[in-house]
Amino acid sequence: MNDKIIQIIPAPANMCYAFEDGKASPVTCLALVELSNGDREIHAMAIFNGGPIEDVCCTGAVLLNE
Repeated sequence: MNDKIIQIIPAPANMCYAFEDGKASPVTCLALVELSNGDREIHAMAIFNGGPIEDVCCTGAVLLNE
């Protein structure tokens, strides 16, 4: 995978993610990502368990607007 982060901006204050347990946590930032085929997407990023910032949607979480 040769995806490349082009830009990072803070996430809106009310943007959260949740897993099946329903506990909502804040999204840390939004990343403009250029995919290997040249397309661009916005990815929500968050800190999980005090670890590195990861892509929220790749973890099986869903995005919420609270």
